[in-house]
Amino acid sequence: IILGAGLGIGALSLATFGLGVAGALNSTAALALVLTLAALGVVRLVLDLRRLTPRSVEIAGRHWVWLASVPFLTITLLGTALPPGVLWAEEARGYDVLEYHLAVPREFYEAGRVGFLPHNVYSNFPLASEMLSLLMMTLRQDPIEASFMATTANVALAVVFVAAAWLAGTQFSPTAGLATGVLAAVTPWVAYLASIAYVEPGMLAMGMCALAALLIAWRTGRLDLRWVTVAGVLAGLSCGFKYTAVPLIALPLGLLVVARPRSAAETGDGVPGARPHDLKRIALALGVYGLASLAAFSPWLIRNIVNTGNPVFPLAYSVFGAKEGTWDDELQARWKRAHASADAEQDERPMVVRAIDRTVRDPRFGWLLIPLAILSAVRHRDRAVTLLLAILAVQTVIWLVATHLFARFAVVFLLPLLPLAGRAFEPASRHAPDSEDAAADGARRRDLLMAGVLGLAALLHVYPLAELYYHDTRVAGEVDGQIVVRPIEAYGHTDWFVTGQWPGFQYLSAIHELHAGGKSPVRVLLVGEARTFYLQAPAVYATVFNRHPLADAVRRNPDPEAILAWLQGGGGEPPVTHVLVHWLEMERLGATYGFYEELTPGLFQRLQSAGLEPAGTFSLHEGGSPYATLYRVPQP
Repeated sequence: IILGAGLGIGALSLATFGLGVAGALNSTAALALVLTLAALGVVRLVLDLRRLTPRSVEIAGRHWVWLASVPFLTITLLGTALPPGVLWAEEARGYDVLEYHLAVPREFYEAGRVGFLPHNVYSNFPLASEMLSLLMMTLRQDPIEASFMATTANVALAVVFVAAAWLAGTQFSPTAGLATGVLAAVTPWVAYLASIAYVEPGMLAMGMCALAALLIAWRTGRLDLRWVTVAGVLAGLSCGFKYTAVPLIALPLGLLVVARPRSAAETGDGVPGARPHDLKRIALALGVYGLASLAAFSPWLIRNIVNTGNPVFPLAYSVFGAKEGTWDDELQARWKRAHASADAEQDERPMVVRAIDRTVRDPRFGWLLIPLAILSAVRHRDRAVTLLLAILAVQTVIWLVATHLFARFAVVFLLPLLPLAGRAFEPASRHAPDSEDAAADGARRRDLLMAGVLGLAALLHVYPLAELYYHDTRVAGEVDGQIVVRPIEAYGHTDWFVTGQWPGFQYLSAIHELHAGGKSPVRVLLVGEARTFYLQAPAVYATVFNRHPLADAVRRNPDPEAILAWLQGGGGEPPVTHVLVHWLEMERLGATYGFYEELTPGLFQRLQSAGLEPAGTFSLHEGGSPYATLYRVPQP
């Protein structure tokens, strides 16, 4: 049922994508799709429940330790009740969520189909998670209010991840399975990522399901091609959530296919009757795994080939290039600067120090996870441990050399770390005890020790997560001359953003009023700002990695009168009625990734002299410098 859940969620996402591309996604089709898959899931669940054995019920007696996960689930659910843009401070309060994780599916929803968005490069990423969000928007018939449903879907994916971790651990022993699952549930990263509309929960869920399937195949000693196929499909589905899953999940997991399982006679830890395999069968299994992964990932590759000519656009531009007008050397240089480890940050500390800070010393990994994994590796020096460590080593090398050492990219380490840590509670010796009483007594002691350690892990891990949540949901204000810290009671209040009550989004109120109360259509050109999720009026925008229409217009003719004429519809496009210039974003992007050299404060001074009319300025604090200005385009 667990692997079926992973396959079902992947199928749901791809089916939504297919309906969206065909322009056939509507509330009726979405509901029929969900109900059909749900019915199939119920049938599968009934069949699985019939297979419960007395042993399954017996080991459930110590599963009360799952209660340790309740505080983490609580914080996760509280996070899903907050409107996108509140959590988390380190993630610029969900900047990516407002720019594309939810903004892109909203554009698809409003367009009535899934298509090419030349102004948002992120819409060319694999969009398995975004398709689930699009499905929620279609069911809810309100893209903004559906954000809560979309985030709650991430909670379901986190549950699948935890369940798959349990399944992976049980391939070693019931004890390891229980410990692995609980450790997954109390790992702060899981709750942190699942509480906002990020893609990592889906990527991790599919990846852990793939690992579990491969461990099932590997532990039988025969590399059953059915399980290898299932694992390949799940690995490909993981890649459909995020490009980085290709080198960090699908590729390393292939080691479990390449490494020849040994028989019980060879190692003593295999399944009795298992037989060694020859190179031919291993090559066949590897081919099946690769083809299954490619097949599950291929819809996103095919879409990019059709839209841009590059299957992994915007990556590998030097290899595949791109269709004219979609990408150029300037944008490629900006992308490279933003995503290269040496240039993307000003941190001059050695790479090793930065890497340790973002993994071992990052409390979101949990303080006990890595020590338990190390203890397990020392106590169990068998082939399975060697392979899990090899997967971790491959992931680490790729993370070090092919990413900008962003901490969130390292969450893939959880796939090998969790089963390793779960095995720390297995007895190191496989020798039979002297009597049944001795065996029972030893099992009780191990269970108590495991419960104590897992309880300690929950206490140590929940504090930094709760601390992050506390600070991100509190605001300091002055009351009767004293500074008072008060909770942000924003639960369910997307209207705080739509109506401009949230700091940094005050301009949304002005645009909303123009759109709702104006007698003529409103069309806003955004400069510097690309977080369009809450915007209620039709907008023209571009991410910093796309060609900006205003920058192109200035290049064609820098004369202010000609630019105004272009804004008024002289370029053949519908006229722009207003221009929002986000000064702070222009400054930030210019200092980091790079910004369009044509779009400067001086340009807008010249346009203002030519007739562009200021319609409002917006500041973070009363009396402060404006962070954004809204201009009105004069009528021709």
